Amino acid sequence: MLVSIIIPYYNDKKYIYRSVSSALSQSYQNIEIIIIDNENSLISKKILSDISKKSKKIKIISNNKEANLVGIGRNIGIKNSRGKYICFLDSDDYWSKNKLRIQIKELKNQNADVLFTGFTAVNEKKKILYKVSPPNILPLNTLIKSCPVCCSSVLIKKKCFRNLRFKNFRTKEDYDLWIKFSLKGYRIKSINNFLTFYTVRDSSLSSLHLNKIVNAYSIYSKTLKFNFFYSLFSVFRLYFNAFKKKYL
Repeated sequence: MLVSIIIPYYNDKKYIYRSVSSALSQSYQNIEIIIIDNENSLISKKILSDISKKSKKIKIISNNKEANLVGIGRNIGIKNSRGKYICFLDSDDYWSKNKLRIQIKELKNQNADVLFTGFTAVNEKKKILYKVSPPNILPLNTLIKSCPVCCSSVLIKKKCFRNLRFKNFRTKEDYDLWIKFSLKGYRIKSINNFLTFYTVRDSSLSSLHLNKIVNAYSIYSKTLKFNFFYSLFSVFRLYFNAFKKKYL
């Protein structure tokens, strides 16, 4: 069964080779790698052209729309994918060698529609910052309170995208999608294996915090239809739980 790996790219020469190499090195080899060029510059075209020479499994698609909205790039990848399963890999994240093989087996065993893994957060020098161990299942009432899902860790049946896509948010577009999956009744489960490495970059630690808060509020008020006060409370609870997950 073919797995489509979707990698959005924007100004990330430092890490993209590592990311793509971790996908190509998977012990499960029935894959296609779709890299979305969100930067769409002469420099990115050269970098991604060189990368595409590594394997015939790699396909490059230019995104001529809003470059800094990663969800748009992922949506383009979904539209052009051929796999029965979809997964996402950010250009600065990377995987353990057996990630896909283990996930495909467990997705079938657990009768899941979406399966995510535990993940290890590392800094730009690969120093471990924290680990997130997921709950076995992720029902809506749990997901509303906390999001333990790293986008680069998920494996998803393509049928789940029949009428759903990422929202045009700068951040939290993945959280919005997980909630919509849950509202649709898709089974979201996990394996407590740390198979995904999530890179925390110094340049992004503070600049997107306000945007994350605004988009989280939008998810609670518009996607979930919460009233003003409960939406504010839910945003506070989400970030408090995120703090506990990382530091307590």
